[in-house]
Amino acid sequence: MKYRYENFGGIISNEAPPFLAFVDRQYMKELGLSGSEKWADADESIGLLSAPTEVHFAVTNRCSVRCPHCYMEGGMNDQGELDLQAMKRAFDVLSRMQVFHVAMGGGEATERNDLFEIAHYAREAGLVPNLTISGVGLTKELVKKLRVFGQVNISIDGTEEDYAVFRGKNYFEEVDRSIDLLTAEQIPKGINCVLGKNNFKGIEGLFQYAAKKQLDEIEFLRFKPAGRGKATYLENKTTYEQNVMLPGLLARLSGKTKITAKIDCSFVPMMCYYHPSVEMLHSMGTYGCEAGNVLLGIRSNGKVSGCSFLETTTLSVLDLEKEYAENPALFSAYRKWTDQAVEPCKSCTYLHLCKGGCHAVSMFELHDYHKPDPDCPFVVDYFRDRQKTSSKNNCVIPNRNRFATMNHLIQPV
Repeated sequence: MKYRYENFGGIISNEAPPFLAFVDRQYMKELGLSGSEKWADADESIGLLSAPTEVHFAVTNRCSVRCPHCYMEGGMNDQGELDLQAMKRAFDVLSRMQVFHVAMGGGEATERNDLFEIAHYAREAGLVPNLTISGVGLTKELVKKLRVFGQVNISIDGTEEDYAVFRGKNYFEEVDRSIDLLTAEQIPKGINCVLGKNNFKGIEGLFQYAAKKQLDEIEFLRFKPAGRGKATYLENKTTYEQNVMLPGLLARLSGKTKITAKIDCSFVPMMCYYHPSVEMLHSMGTYGCEAGNVLLGIRSNGKVSGCSFLETTTLSVLDLEKEYAENPALFSAYRKWTDQAVEPCKSCTYLHLCKGGCHAVSMFELHDYHKPDPDCPFVVDYFRDRQKTSSKNNCVIPNRNRFATMNHLIQPV
């Protein structure tokens, strides 16, 4: 078991069985851990962490598949891609910061010739490497080497014809064979599904497929306006009705198939719309936008961002340890977003858990990451109610689509 002290107590992590938990000071003491200078602070609430727990590291931007919706714009190498020695220095930095997990991806990570050297070094540095790949081009020999990873997730946005809904190319049969290869080698595996309007109908079929293939989980990732995905975001994003329906649908299908269903942080506003208790959500480890706090995104050239869907900064991962120690304002625009929250988030029960939804969406649709996620169902309802009230008061509102109306109405307080 690995651990890291925080002001509230600490974070403990284990790989078999896999878990990561935030625990209080008393629990840390019961584990035989005497304490830390961080406990001198009387505040025991969970707020800003001393370092991320997880880093999403695109180890290469090279990719032969080049999907039209790729949020990293995978294809050609990033200029200044870190070589093996620089990658090792980067993992040394993350290790000293006591990061627990590194989620490796790309691009297509398997197209990097030294991928397995990088992964083994991550292990040596005390980090648990996980991997997300397309599944295209896997061979028996390659799959055997994947044992170094804690889990391997394959990107599948649907079965059969639904696979190509965003990609424009159908590699489903090849990816299906790759999953069989992973099963034969008993490698923990799951599915990453980018979910949008046009593959929503295929969710049940994906659960049935996962059960048939004895997969461990499906993680649903909201289609986001990042990279090449910006070009088709408005036509592919999930609808209001789908967003409202999603949590109940996933819960029902997960119970029916016994496949664990996960959502990324951008879908948390949709979960909150069901009015679960905050205590229950905390107990499930649910959190909304934790850009720059719980997680970071790093491109293959070492440039850091609050998360993989936000614009990269000029900060290099090689300087990250020093910046975290010397610059308390680092990523504060996201880490302290709740301090500047506007309505309807400001009055929302879930403000400090959800943290305004997906700021990548706000930045793209509303050109301001300070504004609430415009596709949060609470936010949609709020502005619909305001529009109805304005209409009753004989206020003439131009005939706009919902995006334009919300863009007009959401203003900083």
